[in-house]
Parts: sequence; C-alpha cells; structure tokens
Amino acid sequence: MLNFLNPAFLIATAAALIPLLIHLFSRRKVRVIEFSSLKHLKEMQKRQVRRIKIRQLLLLLLRMLIVLVAVLAFARPASKGGYIGSHAGVSSVILFDRSASMQRQVKDGQLFDLARTGAEEILKNFGESDELIFIPFDRQTRFPAGERFFSADVAGNILDELTPGYDAGNFQEAFNKAAELLSGAGNLNKELYLITDRQRYALPDSVDSLGDNVSVYFMDLPVETDGNCGIVDIDMGGQLISLGTPFSIGADIQNYDSFDKPQLLASLFIDGIRVMQTEFAVEASGRQSIRFKHTVNKTGLHYGWVELSDDAYLSDNRYYFSFRIPDRFNVLIIDGDGSGDLIRLALNPSENLTRYWSVKTIDPGTIPEVEFREYDVIVLNGLDSLPDINYSQLMKFVDEGGGLFYVLGQTTDPGNFNAGFGRRIDLQLVEPPPASFTGAGYYTMERFDYTHPIFSRYADIYSDSLPTFRFFALAEIDDGSGNRDLAFFSNGAPALVESSVGLGRIITLTAPLSPRYTDLSVEHNFFPPFIIRTMEYLAGGVSAYESENFIGKNVRRSLSGRQVQYGSVELITPDNRAYTISGTEQTGQIIYDCRPIDIPGIYQLKSNDRLIDLFPVNLPQSESDLAAADFDQLRKALKLDEATTIPYNESAETLISEARFGRELWKIFLWAAAVLMLVEMLLARESEPETDES
Repeated sequence: MLNFLNPAFLIATAAALIPLLIHLFSRRKVRVIEFSSLKHLKEMQKRQVRRIKIRQLLLLLLRMLIVLVAVLAFARPASKGGYIGSHAGVSSVILFDRSASMQRQVKDGQLFDLARTGAEEILKNFGESDELIFIPFDRQTRFPAGERFFSADVAGNILDELTPGYDAGNFQEAFNKAAELLSGAGNLNKELYLITDRQRYALPDSVDSLGDNVSVYFMDLPVETDGNCGIVDIDMGGQLISLGTPFSIGADIQNYDSFDKPQLLASLFIDGIRVMQTEFAVEASGRQSIRFKHTVNKTGLHYGWVELSDDAYLSDNRYYFSFRIPDRFNVLIIDGDGSGDLIRLALNPSENLTRYWSVKTIDPGTIPEVEFREYDVIVLNGLDSLPDINYSQLMKFVDEGGGLFYVLGQTTDPGNFNAGFGRRIDLQLVEPPPASFTGAGYYTMERFDYTHPIFSRYADIYSDSLPTFRFFALAEIDDGSGNRDLAFFSNGAPALVESSVGLGRIITLTAPLSPRYTDLSVEHNFFPPFIIRTMEYLAGGVSAYESENFIGKNVRRSLSGRQVQYGSVELITPDNRAYTISGTEQTGQIIYDCRPIDIPGIYQLKSNDRLIDLFPVNLPQSESDLAAADFDQLRKALKLDEATTIPYNESAETLISEARFGRELWKIFLWAAAVLMLVEMLLARESEPETDES
C-alpha cells in the first residue's frame, strides 16, 4: 500500500490517456483495390500487419505507462510503514532547551543559534491541518502563548523572540508537561521533538509515560564539552571588613577539561574597575584556589567580581559578590555604672584611627537634653531607672527604626524596667545581679546562634569553639516566647535577647559588663567585633559580604525601616530593567521578595532614587558541567522504546516525512520512467513504416 505526499498530482494520471487518444484519432480509412498480380502476397501481408499492430500496441502501452509513472513520481509515493492515518493532522510538542549551557560556543557558532536553526527546519514540516505547541524550558517550563496548541506560524514567532537563559534546566518537568498535553491532543498522530544539549546532570529520575502512539524525535546538536574553566566559589573568610583595612578575596576555579591548563589569567574587579590580576595554572579536571587583597577607602555598599580569561563557555567566567562597609553611624551611650567606656573603646579605640563610628557618652541625668533622632543606636548601660517621659521618647525612636542596646546593671530597678521595657519586649527582670558575691564560681556564655548576623562570622573565625567567658553573678529574668535568644548562660538562662519593636530592634544583655561581674571585655579577639557587629546590626548596616545568590532561587532582602522611605522600592536588574516591588513588615524589618532574578550580575534596590541595597546573583554551578549524555542514555532515562534522531546539518524534512508516511519512492519511479522511455525509443526505431489499415 502506498501513501502519496502530494496527492493533488494524482489528477494528472489522466494524461496517460493522451497516447491512446492520439492513436485513435490518427487512424486512416483507405479504399482497397485488388491487383491480380499481388494476390499471391496476401497471406504474407496479413502476417506482417499482425506484427506491426502488436508493436504499435506495445508502443502505445509503453507511452501510456511512461506518462503514468512520471505523474506518480511527482505525487511523491511513500512505501507502507508510516503511522496509521498518516494523511490526517498531526499534534506535536517541541521542547526547546534554553538553559545557560546552551550559550556555549562550538565550532559552527553558538549552540543556541544552531538549535534555533534546527527548530526552524522542523517547523517547515507542518501544514494547515497540523497543530503544535512550542515550549521553551530551563528550570521552569514556559508557555509564551498559553498551554494550548497553535499553528506553526505562531511557533515561529515565539522562536524568533526566544533568547537563551541563565538558569539550570529542568528536563523532567518539561517532559512530563509535554506528555500531559499530548495525552489530551485532538489528532490521532502525535509527535514530540526534543531540542537540547543533553546535559548529563539534567537527566530526569522518573518521567510520565508518553503512550504508544507518540513518535519521538531527538535533534542532534554538536555538544562540544571541552574548552571550559569556571569559577565555582568566592571566599572572603570570617573577616570584618573595615574602612582602609586590607581584606582578602579568594576564588575557586574548576577545570572541566581532561587536560592541564598551565597559563590562565584571573582579574579582580571592585565597583566595576579592574584592581588586580594574577596568572595561575590548573590541572586536568582539577580545582585551583587563588587569592587577591584589596583596600576600600569609602563606606557604603560595594560590589565586584572575579573574571577569567575567555574560553568556549563565557557564562561561568564571572563570579559576583557584594559587601558593605557601614556609613558613619552615630551612637549614644547613656552610662549608668561606668562600664560604658568599654563599649566606646571597642568602637573607637583611638581618636587618631579613622573609623565610621561617632560615639558620645553621657550620664543619665542629661537624658532630657538629648534629641534621640540624631542617633542611629542608643546604648542604655547599667541604668537604675528611666522616667516615663524618656521611656516614651526612646520607644518612639525604636518604633521608627532605631536600635537600642540595653545592658542590665546591678542597680537596675525591676519595677521600673518591667513596667516599661519589660512589658513592651516580653522580658521580665525578677532580680538584678547581687551586689556582693564570692567569685569562687562562675557561669559561661554558650550556645550562640550562628545563623544570626552578629555571630555568623564567628563560626569561621573560631573553627573549634569560642573562648570561655566567665560571669560571676547573674540577674534572674523571665524570658517571653516572642523574643529570639542569641546566646545562653551555662545555667540555661538567656544571655542575649533580641526583641522586635515597630520597625526597630532591641537587644538586651542580661548581665552587667563591669569587669567586676565578667571578663567578657578582656577577650579582645571577641569583644570588639561583638560590639561592632551588634551596633552595625542595630543600625541596619552589618558589614558583610555575600556571593551565594543564584538564578532560579528566591532572593529575599531584609531592610530596616530607616533605610526605606516608602513601602515599595525599585528593583534594578544588571541590564537596567526596573521593577517596583512591595515589602512586608516582619519582626522589625521590611522584607522584599526580589523578582525577576533572571540574569547574573549585581541587582540594586532603590528607595526614592536612593541606593539602599545591592546584591549579587550568579550562574547555577550545575550549568558549568557540560558533560552530555548520549542518545541511548537519554532514551532510557525517558523510558522510550524507540526514538528517531535528526542528524546535525541534515534536512529534517525527508526524515520526518519518512517517519510519518513511510520511505519515499519518487526516485525509483523516475528511474522506472527513464527505463521505459529507453525501451520505447528502441522499439520505435525497429518499427517499419506504418501500414495502411484495411
């Protein structure tokens, strides 16, 4: 049984009757005259006429057959073997991989562009009765025209607008969605096309069944996997980044090739300017660490990246980071027991040292003269009590986003504390520390919350454990459930308690800082960084770096009420697109879910055209591994019994047509027509002149 790809040409088979019509209309009727002298030839003439008529009949049949075979060749016959109902419409899904690895450069150009060309060739095989849906995918399965089937023209428009992405690929989700759409397709004939670089890491663990009546095609792409080194991590250690003080930046580089690379170049950029570069070597399939040192002489937000020299895959040659050196903060210390100088010295150990702290110390009697709004952080150290009017002013300061560090003292009045601060922050002082004690025994501070910004870097600085801090006498307190305990004493009592109040925060140290009660201030490797980070945190500007935000992951930013002038801020992407995003108030902070995060680089948050935050976003590390699965591995991962591979740089039209309708036979028919014409020519030459028919 034959299928015909151009059945309209079959109408022309009627042309095979033309030789017959010519023969019929060219017959002549002649008058017969008897010659007596020729009568003896009559029997011989009958035999010759019979031979001539047979030859003429053969020529007539040959000429009709030549026309018929030629017409059938133009109708493009195909042998039996295509799927049932091959003349009916086709429902197809095209899955197009736009993950970051598709941006690699291969011998013939960018892999993404080559895949686009292959997709354009596939789209040429769809007619008016066919329907398809074109699905680009990376981590998300995308539907630019909705989850519906449409024409090849619509798919072509989507393809024209498509650009490569920077996210990782989620092959499993895309394949399962294609299976779901094909199961509900209206046409009997169904097809699935997969255009991907077949990254081995992205092979799905499990997939849904396609069904038995779906033809699957793999587009072969030149997935060259060599020529790539990538930056996989940035490390700035447990440093407290300070103004004018050198800090180090480390980068880990992975060689994804199976050969050594003896001479590579890496550069450090700070705030968009190249400040250092270094040469290094890396072994085959190995990893190499390099380090830079730099000094920043300006406070505020900073950003940078480490960049490798160009290779076949540029996307992982940059790794971004950001860091903050807080602006000059104003701190007011209201000192009730004389130990406030320990806090001042931790912030400004020398008047000649350039720091970003402006610290003022006063005694409690001058509180009425203070304008709290002039300060970023207020320290209440060992106060006996606080008048109601001053308490109201302080709480308004905190409600508006200010920070308060409260250090309980030996003379702190429980009634006054509990009626004011204690009631607001859900912390009750039962008994202050005793005035007299032997000092024979002591308590230690332990169980630090290393997830908190104040202590997050101590886990790196002290790889084993923090030093032992002794406290010789403690207050008795009752801690409510609405607070966050940042550290505990060895007797189980909370040592450091954080409370959220309005847009601000209060941190309470539940023991005095006086050297008579503790040796905490003696530990110079701990105490100054602890005070600095506490003040920075309360002021809403912790000095810190970050580099581990990745495309495809949720990025949430936490800003203090003082940083944001309005509820909504503007998100500026690395390519200068601007989006307005709204925040939600949470535990004294305003939280922003930043979207979209779709390209690597430095993102900014602005409030009223003022830069209030920036953060880096990097390429998913999995996209640097370009190792590809072969087609057999891909077929097994997708649980397919068979699939057709469309070879690279070859026309997809013939292969798809043969898969749909069977093997095309038009060449055979043309050869048959040529052979018949040759036979006709030979037979016609041997013919005698046409004899009149009687």
